[in-house]
Amino acid sequence: MSNTLNLAKEILKIKSITPNDNGCQDILAKLLKKACFSIEFIEKDGTKNLLASHGSGKPHLLFLGHTDVVPEGDLNKWDYPPYACQEVELDNELYLYARGSADMKGADAAMTSALYDFVIKNKDHKGKLSILITSNEEGDGVGGVSYVASILKDRLDIPDYCVVGEPSSEHICGDTIKIGRRGSLTAHITVHGTQGHVAYPHKIDNAIHKASSLIDSLYKTPLDNGNDIFPQSSFQVTNIKAGVGAENVAPGSCYFMCNFRFNNMQTKESIAKFIEDKVQALNLKCDIEYKLNGLPFSSSKDSILVKEMEDAIYDVTKIKANLSTSGGTSDGRFIAPLNVDVIEFGTLNESIHKVNERILVKDLDTMHDIYLNLIERLFK
Repeated sequence: MSNTLNLAKEILKIKSITPNDNGCQDILAKLLKKACFSIEFIEKDGTKNLLASHGSGKPHLLFLGHTDVVPEGDLNKWDYPPYACQEVELDNELYLYARGSADMKGADAAMTSALYDFVIKNKDHKGKLSILITSNEEGDGVGGVSYVASILKDRLDIPDYCVVGEPSSEHICGDTIKIGRRGSLTAHITVHGTQGHVAYPHKIDNAIHKASSLIDSLYKTPLDNGNDIFPQSSFQVTNIKAGVGAENVAPGSCYFMCNFRFNNMQTKESIAKFIEDKVQALNLKCDIEYKLNGLPFSSSKDSILVKEMEDAIYDVTKIKANLSTSGGTSDGRFIAPLNVDVIEFGTLNESIHKVNERILVKDLDTMHDIYLNLIERLFK
């Protein structure tokens, strides 16, 4: 059994639902301390963050991860207990079933063990190696990476490169590097009409019908067609609420929540104008509140970090990785504004947040070897 697998099992057996780290970071810190990493725990608003570093100067490479996991869901639907770390052979492959195995304690273990292995053999390496692990990535993020990023900025301790261990791969470990992410903007929209008895349609103005016309217009009109780095911006309705519960009363208001995943062609202001232009064109009365969850960011396809990660993956797996900006947000959005080159690389994302979350056992060592190869390339 590899050191990475042992470490992964140790932290996967711990139930660490957001924002409760529940001791996972202590285990990672214990290993890094053996390699003389400086260890700092930064706690804020119920969130625990581990910041561990070795060396000084440039280049400065930061690994970024999280130990919190989403709830298990219906336990009766799990084939194996979510914290038992059961190894199961399926289709001639060995899997490790556990909540957080793919998202993303497996990568936490691989990054930590790669850092340990490199420093043990290269105690006097040039530059600085760091890892930041938070316990609040799956939740609201309060007190997490955004807070620690502000501390790094104040200390003038800003990394040159950042690798986020989120599950990036689509079909086989190594097939995809995320070189950026779209931004996220949530809109809370309440459409107003006139409540009344459904038998007298001439005396009512059904807010659901009005909201439906707005949703239809927002959905059918794309914000843009994307560009050479990002796919097109997208719109989805996520919640809707209306009515008094009676079958014969048309509602006077209809609330819906919607989310825009937007590329670098859009801003909060451009999306707000897009919505408000639709509202005006439909002659609606609406209350709208916006919540900006994150801005889009991307690294150049020709950046040093991207090229070295491509080569590290090919060295280990003989796979030429695809470069992508698809998917949701990650904590990389808090590091990128510091003018840091940020990419994401990790295992398969097929089972994340599902019952029976799992990771291929061999992928743990594959990730370790790729991370180690990358470190060696950047710290020649």
